[in-house]
Amino acid sequence: MSLPEKKIAVLFMNFGPYHIARLEALGDYAQRQGWQVHGIEVFGKSQTYAWRVESAPQYFRRWTLFPSDIGPHPSLVRMWRAISTTLGRIGPDVVVLAGYQEPSMLFGFAWAKMHRRPAIVMGESKADDYRREQWKELAKSFLVSRFDAALVGGNPQQDYFQSLGIPAEKIYLGYDVVDNAYFAQHALEARENADDLRVKLKLPERYFLSVSRFIPKKNLPRLIQAYQLYRQSVGPYPWELVLCGSGEQEGLLKNLVQHMSGVHFPGFQQIDTLPWYYGLADCFIMPSAHSEQWGLVVNEAMGSGLPVLVSKACGCAPDLVQEGVNGFTFDPYDVKGLARLMVKMSSGKVDLEAMGKASQKIIADWSPQVFAENLWRAIDVALEQR
Repeated sequence: MSLPEKKIAVLFMNFGPYHIARLEALGDYAQRQGWQVHGIEVFGKSQTYAWRVESAPQYFRRWTLFPSDIGPHPSLVRMWRAISTTLGRIGPDVVVLAGYQEPSMLFGFAWAKMHRRPAIVMGESKADDYRREQWKELAKSFLVSRFDAALVGGNPQQDYFQSLGIPAEKIYLGYDVVDNAYFAQHALEARENADDLRVKLKLPERYFLSVSRFIPKKNLPRLIQAYQLYRQSVGPYPWELVLCGSGEQEGLLKNLVQHMSGVHFPGFQQIDTLPWYYGLADCFIMPSAHSEQWGLVVNEAMGSGLPVLVSKACGCAPDLVQEGVNGFTFDPYDVKGLARLMVKMSSGKVDLEAMGKASQKIIADWSPQVFAENLWRAIDVALEQR
């Protein structure tokens, strides 16, 4: 008689394309070890992210607890019942949680402790996200130190989770990844059909690209100010600026460019069209000013083969940006400094192609396969100590 498969339950708030890519990689890896992966999303739709995920999973089983987070949230009692019932049906040997602050994640942690299952936390918080208060950090440490292992974004995140009480040998990197191969392939296809796509998408010949939600922490008004200075400095043939996204500041941003030329707003793009914008761009800019824990669009841009200009406030900057190799970092409050970098990138004196290739080489170490392998190492550590 064969032994029953062991199971991993991974709990996210809402599935977007990169959650699916990570779970598929984990499911494929786990299957070869004789394990099953169950991916649980608390909400099927999110008012924060307008993702559309329609394909059926191949290597994991998908569970959705509530259809949407738009409107009143379920009560804490309903949330606990949904999570505890679902985990009870799955019967996981390990519970993996995307964070520790949302009630749903706390309930998942409580279920794991009640049923003597190892609990692994995934996160991208770093020490300088916000102004930290000592009493809150002590309370947080009391909780976080009770996880059996962690998978985090990069080195700043590893330092922070270690400060909260998880030993360094139980913390692994590689949480913040996207499907690099998908972006590389579709960006290349866009370049091969550049003339037709530029007409179809109404895109300029040369442009800087930024992709984000239009919210205050993304710092887009300063990016527009920097672009205005750039146009004044660069001469008669400036690159243009394409801002993909939507959000509460859309009206403000469009008002800022009323009397400017060269700024485009193509709107929010789903994953089937987004690589086209990366593929036809010349340089990607991530200008976030504060509390940007990682910045997955930088992964997407690098996977697409672009040089990058990334704010020093972004959690990904220390791990993903090598100064002068695949791009540059900048102070998000220094508008003139960003404008000078934009002039530099469009001057013809920078080897953009070499930088783009360097981006793809660097981001190869941050893939869904690395997510799967390093989460598996965290699971091994958690099981061993049990």
